[in-house]
Amino acid sequence: MPEMTPDEIDALLREPQIAVLSTANAKGRPEGSPVWFHYDGTAFRVLVHRDSRKARNVRENPQVSVTIDTRSAPYRGIVFRGIARLSGPNPKFRRDLAHRYLGSETGERYLAATRAMDTEDALVTIDVKSSYSWDYSKGF
Repeated sequence: MPEMTPDEIDALLREPQIAVLSTANAKGRPEGSPVWFHYDGTAFRVLVHRDSRKARNVRENPQVSVTIDTRSAPYRGIVFRGIARLSGPNPKFRRDLAHRYLGSETGERYLAATRAMDTEDALVTIDVKSSYSWDYSKGF
């Protein structure tokens, strides 16, 4: 399967794609959840509700994966595997994500409507350990 180049991966990660955060509980039961994300070149950051299944799973089993892919042909994407850790709310990061995905004006309306979540979020930071990509525009 043809892989993406580092420049192609960077370009995909700059797009406001929805990522899928995959977690598993202590017994190994998997859970995939769509999330907004930010990637800085070594770690992913996403926000989850502090009492969500995602947060509980990370507490029980910090091994996770993050998938970012296109939803129309020609399909391309990347899967990152890593170790997640939780920290407290981060309103500035929440604002940055809202602006990235919704734009400034709609992002501010979203933040105003969901202000209570500022103290209920948990920041998930995922240190990337491995990855693989695919790009079917280059063939099969």
